Amino acid sequence: MKLRTAILGALAALAMAASACSVAPGGPPPATWTSGICIGTEGVTVVVDFSADLTDQQLVRCALGPQASGIDALEAIGLGINDIPEAAGAVSGSVCTVEGLPTGGYPDCWLNLGYWSYWRAASPAGTWDFAPTGPGEGPLVPGTVEGFAWAQDFLSDGPRTGPDGLPLP
Repeated sequence: MKLRTAILGALAALAMAASACSVAPGGPPPATWTSGICIGTEGVTVVVDFSADLTDQQLVRCALGPQASGIDALEAIGLGINDIPEAAGAVSGSVCTVEGLPTGGYPDCWLNLGYWSYWRAASPAGTWDFAPTGPGEGPLVPGTVEGFAWAQDFLSDGPRTGPDGLPLP
């Protein structure tokens, strides 16, 4: 009887220790991005150029996994966006603000200040092409690169960072 009690006690202690080491179902969410360009087809590289007119910051992040659209890719890399209402005549999924910039918001972001120009490259080794559709379109192919550049006064040559994540000359 004493042996049985000792064994049951040991099994109970092992079960408690094992449950303490397991990950709870409500644990931290999986990572949705990494810094820098994506390696191979691990996701979609996103380049965001806030231009000298906003913060002069440039971000290069990899949105891990497949992305349904450019907007989904922006959100996957941890940036807050504010879409322009389609009722306002915007292209599907047009972006008004990224991380609260420009601070004027809608409708100033589109009607008076400029807009977030949208660019694409087939790979990090490619070159920027102005996107013929809005960032609400998709799905995006893993290994491709999406670029967003603030176009103050509606003038933009694309991101100042290339699809490879390096500054352009």
